[in-house]
Amino acid sequence: MNPSNYLQTDTKIFYRKLWSLYMPSKIKIIVWKISWNYMPTFSNLKLRRVMAEDRCVRCCQGEEDTNHVFRLCPITKEIWNQLNFNWVLNNSIPDLWNWFTWVFNQGTNEQYNFFFCCGLWLIWANRNKLIYEGKSSTSQDISKQIISYISELEGIKNKELILEANARPKQYIQRVNVAIYFNAAFDSQNFRSASGLVVKDEGGRTIATKSILHVNVASPFAAEAHAGFQATKLGINMDFYILDILGDSKTIITKCQNANRDRSTIGAILSDIQSLKPHFQEISFYFIPRLENTEAHRLAKEALKNGEEQYLEGGTLRSVRGEMEQNRLGSSS
Repeated sequence: MNPSNYLQTDTKIFYRKLWSLYMPSKIKIIVWKISWNYMPTFSNLKLRRVMAEDRCVRCCQGEEDTNHVFRLCPITKEIWNQLNFNWVLNNSIPDLWNWFTWVFNQGTNEQYNFFFCCGLWLIWANRNKLIYEGKSSTSQDISKQIISYISELEGIKNKELILEANARPKQYIQRVNVAIYFNAAFDSQNFRSASGLVVKDEGGRTIATKSILHVNVASPFAAEAHAGFQATKLGINMDFYILDILGDSKTIITKCQNANRDRSTIGAILSDIQSLKPHFQEISFYFIPRLENTEAHRLAKEALKNGEEQYLEGGTLRSVRGEMEQNRLGSSS
């Protein structure tokens, strides 16, 4: 990118989005360097006469410039494909800076830009491990690293939100409709997930719980989308005509509230959710903090751990209820 363009509107928007992402500064700095082509790729080092050879050591098929490392290298393409992010491989945008701004605009929300940035950072980290430590990782290994790292960051963020929620005075909202709470647990090593669903009546009493297993799930976001879809299906199966669906993934809830076509990697699942809405007289999607969604979270976590689906009418599974009670007593002591 030409530094003289730094004050342009699209540049300001891009960096505002980048610096606002919830992730370590080291990742933001790497992405910033990539966007300015400040990375010590072999091509840049050759231009500075630091080295004579600029061929990519991962594929040995092309000149290792910034574009090649993060877009054109066959290994990189495999990584984006395995993450279901193959849409970023847009060959009609050859310029690196225009590609960056296009990806951030296409992502439409901070979750996908967050995923993209973590991917860039770990692609570069594994490239360095190969060059400086002789440690070679397959595209599948790197894909799993990216998903695992994102899950770890999401866990840290959720803990901070819980601490923040605990510090605030509790405000309990009396619901006027039947509600289905949903949550997901995700296994980044085997690309599996589980959906946890809790059905509560207008008075907040649990009338049913259900857990469902899923395979070939690409990301934590896809896992949450599957859970939202299963919650909507359960509402139809239980003959509810007016229903509230609640989840603690702000990204998924926002997308479910929006009737426009979603072009992200989970667009097909969201389209399925939208197609079920006409079955209801009234259906609403609401975001709630993780602290208010503990029961669904425990259901999903247990189902994924045990590899078993469950359905129970009239209450909560005993094991989940016991764990919740232990946590409640532990926090109050």
